[in-house]
Amino acid sequence: MAIFERSVLGLDAGSHTLKAVELRVSPRSLEPGPFRVHPRIDAATTLSEHLQRFIAMHKLPTGHVATALPARQLSTRRLEFPFADHRRLAQAIPFEIEAETPFRLDDIYVDWNLLRAEKSHAVVSATLARRAQVAEMLGFFQAGGCDPHVIEAEGLVLANLAPVFRLEGTHLLLDVGHEKTTFCALHDGRAVLAHSIPVAGRAMTEAIAAETGLSLEMAEQRKCEGGALGRGGQPGSPGVAAIVDRIAREAVRTLEAAEARQGAGPVFRDAKLTLFGGSAHLDRLDEVLAKRTGLPAHRLRMPADAPHAKLVEGVDPLLFAPALALALRLAGEPVTKMNFRQGELAFRQDLAAYFGRELRPTVLLAALLAGLLLVSTVTTVVLQHRRVARHEQAMAALFGEAFPNRQPVPTEPANAFGGELRSARERADFLGLYSDDRSALQLLAELSRAIPPDLEVRINEVTIDRNQIRLDVAAGGYEAADRLTAVLAANAAFQGAKVAGSVKTDSKTGGVSFDVSIPLAVSSDGIAGGA
Repeated sequence: MAIFERSVLGLDAGSHTLKAVELRVSPRSLEPGPFRVHPRIDAATTLSEHLQRFIAMHKLPTGHVATALPARQLSTRRLEFPFADHRRLAQAIPFEIEAETPFRLDDIYVDWNLLRAEKSHAVVSATLARRAQVAEMLGFFQAGGCDPHVIEAEGLVLANLAPVFRLEGTHLLLDVGHEKTTFCALHDGRAVLAHSIPVAGRAMTEAIAAETGLSLEMAEQRKCEGGALGRGGQPGSPGVAAIVDRIAREAVRTLEAAEARQGAGPVFRDAKLTLFGGSAHLDRLDEVLAKRTGLPAHRLRMPADAPHAKLVEGVDPLLFAPALALALRLAGEPVTKMNFRQGELAFRQDLAAYFGRELRPTVLLAALLAGLLLVSTVTTVVLQHRRVARHEQAMAALFGEAFPNRQPVPTEPANAFGGELRSARERADFLGLYSDDRSALQLLAELSRAIPPDLEVRINEVTIDRNQIRLDVAAGGYEAADRLTAVLAANAAFQGAKVAGSVKTDSKTGGVSFDVSIPLAVSSDGIAGGA
């Protein structure tokens, strides 16, 4: 089984046979599983015992099961509301049902399908079931070793066949079984109305037996061999013809009721009849029903180009159609979403079994991913540790070359390099290295030597930064300013010396004051100043 795949089971508890359809559902696919059938010949054996044998014999998966309440136990009402909000509808529908039926809300379960919705109007088909009948059916299944997730409405659930078999437009589905015939009216793929009548294959067999005096087994064989409805100009069984006439009349009445309920005009008069069920194999049944109703009739068939054609490949779709509809209820996006397992009868998931069965692939995948993550983390740590060790060895070698007198080499050469760099910067800041790696003292000494003794100037303030030297000078006259700048400019260290700003006259002394700006030389690497 692929990861994230689960098996769902549609279980059709018919009066004559039990039928099961298993589908394997994953996020991207819908694959068929085994289709199984189990006869219910022994009338004295209970449904629970048949289920138990059926499940054990074929090892059916019971983790996700859908079945249906018989249509005779259901009642449907058409309701209209002046709003279409889903939450408000869910609150209002039970009270409307209680007002229209003799049952108390405590005695029934109600579920519904939306037939038509507009901005301020909704038409709803609400179906109710007695709680006692739901509990009785659930008890049979649980005693048989099966706890269904979903208990659907027989008949209405057949709408799930529409998208798979491409039943477009308006259809009347006829499930002609052993003891009853179930009708489901579809409009645009949605179930409008469903009900059943207690005549089908068994009534036909009994009619042949009554007419011919044969046993029921022999009469069943004659019915299945063909000719019950006439063939090649030969008359058929009057009793079988009468039963088929009744089914035809009921089909017409169902379409009329569905048209009135849907309120969609005469669309149901153009409906197609689609037959399935074990008794739908009766020879010429589709022809006779088409003639009696005036509507086209055909047996259920899968279009060859349908996306899910493989679902019924190699099996009889007529026999397994109801069970397939139930299985589709649990797969993907079903058309019907009714479920009478509500309240105290709601499905309770066994979390221990769920985690052990359903999440085992997920747990295994998570464990695999966790193991891969652990291996990746350990590998990354080891590689990073080796890379750091190599880098530290290289830095230790560089430190030994740069500082041969520092032995032994520190255990953390990177931090030692950082400390040496900070120490060098502190010494440079303290010494004040400037142009050509000369200190401020060296610049002042050279400046003193460059000024001739006979030049009568007084330097009041000297400012040295990375880019220039600035002098605040007082002199006896303007000639002193010109001579001072000329003398300084003649020195290679003070080229570009000039008077910055204007020369000011001191009215008290008769002298002048001015500023001299001396740009510092640019080092050979193009960076002004020193470090």
